[in-house]
Amino acid sequence: MALAVRHREGQREAVLDFPAGPQPRFGAPLLKPSQIAPTLVAKAIASAIAAGWEPLSRGKTVAIVVDKTGA
Repeated sequence: MALAVRHREGQREAVLDFPAGPQPRFGAPLLKPSQIAPTLVAKAIASAIAAGWEPLSRGKTVAIVVDKTGA
């Protein structure tokens, strides 16, 4: 699953790519973004900034792959 994030005042977007979880059973609904813990998203955003994403700069969208812990 991937989430796109952007700073409220910034122009540059980051796409946080989380690893796929266990495959749902047949007919089960897919994971929704609202089901991802806010603390995990916050940790992933901090990891993206540490990896070089500058949300207030201009430029292309940055893709960041994070692990299941958000690091």
